[in-house]
Amino acid sequence: DEEENNNVFYDVILVSDCVLPKLYPIAPLVDAIDELAGPQTVAYISYEYRYYPEYDPKEYFVNLATQKGLIVKTVPLTMQHPIFAVDDIEIWEVRRKNV
Repeated sequence: DEEENNNVFYDVILVSDCVLPKLYPIAPLVDAIDELAGPQTVAYISYEYRYYPEYDPKEYFVNLATQKGLIVKTVPLTMQHPIFAVDDIEIWEVRRKNV
Protein backbone atom coordinates (compact mmCIF):
# COMPACT_ATOMS: atom_id res chain seq x y z
CA ASP A 1 0.00 0.00 0.00
CA GLU A 2 1.11 3.55 -0.74
CA GLU A 3 0.16 6.60 1.22
CA GLU A 4 -0.20 9.89 -0.61
CA ASN A 5 -2.16 12.88 0.69
CA ASN A 6 -3.48 10.67 3.52
CA ASN A 7 -4.99 8.22 0.99
CA VAL A 8 -4.12 4.55 1.03
CA PHE A 9 -3.99 2.96 -2.42
CA TYR A 10 -4.13 -0.69 -3.38
CA ASP A 11 -1.51 -2.51 -5.46
CA VAL A 12 -4.08 -4.61 -7.34
CA ILE A 13 -7.83 -4.25 -7.84
CA LEU A 14 -9.81 -7.18 -9.25
CA VAL A 15 -13.27 -6.73 -10.77
CA SER A 16 -15.23 -9.60 -12.24
CA ASP A 17 -18.53 -9.46 -14.09
CA CYS A 18 -19.49 -5.98 -12.86
CA VAL A 19 -19.83 -4.09 -16.15
CA LEU A 20 -23.54 -4.90 -16.46
CA PRO A 21 -25.61 -1.75 -17.04
CA LYS A 22 -28.92 -3.52 -16.38
CA LEU A 23 -27.77 -4.56 -12.88
CA TYR A 24 -24.96 -2.20 -11.86
CA PRO A 25 -24.40 1.43 -12.88
CA ILE A 26 -21.00 1.85 -14.51
CA ALA A 27 -20.16 5.33 -13.17
CA PRO A 28 -19.90 4.25 -9.49
CA LEU A 29 -17.55 1.43 -10.52
CA VAL A 30 -15.26 3.88 -12.31
CA ASP A 31 -15.47 6.26 -9.33
CA ALA A 32 -14.46 3.45 -6.95
CA ILE A 33 -11.47 2.46 -9.10
CA ASP A 34 -10.45 6.12 -9.33
CA GLU A 35 -10.65 6.50 -5.54
CA LEU A 36 -8.75 3.29 -4.76
CA ALA A 37 -6.09 3.47 -7.48
CA GLY A 38 -2.78 5.19 -6.86
CA PRO A 39 0.08 5.84 -9.25
CA GLN A 40 1.32 2.22 -9.06
CA THR A 41 -2.06 0.45 -8.91
CA VAL A 42 -3.19 -1.98 -11.61
CA ALA A 43 -6.82 -3.03 -11.90
CA TYR A 44 -7.91 -6.10 -13.85
CA ILE A 45 -11.50 -6.23 -15.01
CA SER A 46 -13.26 -9.09 -16.76
CA TYR A 47 -15.86 -7.94 -19.25
CA GLU A 48 -18.27 -10.26 -21.04
CA TYR A 49 -19.84 -8.89 -24.20
CA ARG A 50 -23.60 -8.52 -23.71
CA TYR A 51 -26.07 -6.62 -25.80
CA TYR A 52 -27.34 -3.44 -24.19
CA PRO A 53 -29.65 -1.33 -26.39
CA GLU A 54 -29.01 2.11 -24.84
CA TYR A 55 -25.23 2.30 -25.30
CA ASP A 56 -22.04 0.26 -25.63
CA PRO A 57 -20.99 -0.53 -22.02
CA LYS A 58 -17.31 -0.92 -22.94
CA GLU A 59 -17.19 2.42 -24.74
CA TYR A 60 -19.02 4.10 -21.85
CA PHE A 61 -16.65 2.59 -19.26
CA VAL A 62 -13.57 3.65 -21.25
CA ASN A 63 -14.90 7.21 -21.69
CA LEU A 64 -15.63 7.59 -17.96
CA ALA A 65 -12.25 6.09 -17.03
CA THR A 66 -10.43 8.43 -19.42
CA GLN A 67 -12.17 11.43 -17.82
CA LYS A 68 -10.73 10.25 -14.46
CA GLY A 69 -7.20 10.00 -15.85
CA LEU A 70 -7.27 6.22 -16.19
CA ILE A 71 -6.04 4.22 -19.16
CA VAL A 72 -7.90 1.05 -20.19
CA LYS A 73 -6.06 -1.57 -22.24
CA THR A 74 -7.38 -4.92 -23.39
CA VAL A 75 -5.14 -7.84 -22.46
CA PRO A 76 -4.63 -9.81 -25.70
CA LEU A 77 -5.85 -13.42 -25.77
CA THR A 78 -2.26 -14.48 -26.49
CA MET A 79 -1.28 -13.18 -23.03
CA GLN A 80 -4.05 -15.13 -21.28
CA HIS A 81 -4.03 -18.76 -20.18
CA PRO A 82 -5.35 -20.79 -23.13
CA ILE A 83 -7.77 -22.83 -21.00
CA PHE A 84 -9.49 -19.72 -19.62
CA ALA A 85 -9.29 -17.32 -22.58
CA VAL A 86 -12.49 -17.00 -24.64
CA ASP A 87 -13.54 -14.71 -27.47
CA ASP A 88 -16.57 -13.13 -25.77
CA ILE A 89 -14.84 -12.19 -22.48
CA GLU A 90 -12.15 -9.53 -22.35
CA ILE A 91 -9.69 -8.80 -19.59
CA TRP A 92 -8.98 -5.09 -19.20
CA GLU A 93 -5.93 -3.65 -17.51
CA VAL A 94 -6.64 -0.25 -15.96
CA ARG A 95 -3.88 2.05 -14.71
CA ARG A 96 -3.61 5.68 -13.81
CA LYS A 97 -2.19 7.82 -16.60
CA ASN A 98 1.36 8.94 -15.80
CA VAL A 99 1.40 12.67 -15.29
